Amino acid sequence: MFSNIAVIFLISLAFFFGFIVFLRYLHHKERMALIARGIHPHQIPNRGNRGLLRAGLITGMVGLALTIGLYPLGFLLPPAFTATPFHLGPWLLPGLIPLSVGAALVVSYYLEAGSANGVSQEQEQKQENNNISSLQEHRKRERKEPR
Repeated sequence: MFSNIAVIFLISLAFFFGFIVFLRYLHHKERMALIARGIHPHQIPNRGNRGLLRAGLITGMVGLALTIGLYPLGFLLPPAFTATPFHLGPWLLPGLIPLSVGAALVVSYYLEAGSANGVSQEQEQKQENNNISSLQEHRKRERKEPR
């Protein structure tokens, strides 16, 4: 029995790490394709990590819904379990944990967007305009020089 569980766990772990390696490979191929076309990968404007915000909001809302849904258990359980203030107890953990993780993801999204590596918004806008103009110049050169 234990050996079956261990084998399934190891296979799942292998798939997980294989997927991570595959994503890294795709990222590498994308960078190499940009370099082959003469575009420096850092010239492309960064749009921010919206996936992090979306994941944080979804996780946080699921946690909030679980917390609200499990809160009435504090009133239904025997008084020995619910002697805490506001009827709080360990039955709320399945909701509070994802709520906390979601809040941490949302906060990290805004901290990452706010820091921008110490670059002010004006400098970031200038850099984005330069990146866009350099991409436009590159496209014009490609049209003039057929390969």
